[in-house]
Amino acid sequence: MKKQMTFLLASAILLLTACNGGENSQSEEAPKVVEADIIIPDTIEPNEETVLQVKLSQDGEPVEDANDVMFEIWNDVEGGESETHDASHVGDGIYEIKMTFEETSLYSLQTHVTARDMHVMPKRQFAVGEVTEEQINTAEENARNQSSTFMESGDHDGHEH
Repeated sequence: MKKQMTFLLASAILLLTACNGGENSQSEEAPKVVEADIIIPDTIEPNEETVLQVKLSQDGEPVEDANDVMFEIWNDVEGGESETHDASHVGDGIYEIKMTFEETSLYSLQTHVTARDMHVMPKRQFAVGEVTEEQINTAEENARNQSSTFMESGDHDGHEH
């Protein structure tokens, strides 16, 4: 009887260890990160339609099934509220918006991408027209002020730029 109990206990431990090992090996492999590369033309002129894009990929393959892709844009020189635009999927993992900027200025673009149970938010700054040194200095000052305000409040919802 004692030998049977030892055998059953050893079998149960072996069975549980084998099952548990399979679960660990699956959970050790983390999902690949969704990459989002913002594509902005080298030159953007005021009052001309411009195409802004983000290319999504995961493990080198295009992401064609993003749940949500939004472009958030704000004027870094003027500060103030941002605008959000839903992007259209154009194929090969590329999502885009078309926009016309009325003013020569520095702008920031942050994409908000939800795809494959991940959320990524890359950000890039770009110029429209010939930006002056004064505009650059103002944009830098606004960025410093925004950063310190964000750090003090700890809240980014309902934000202004």
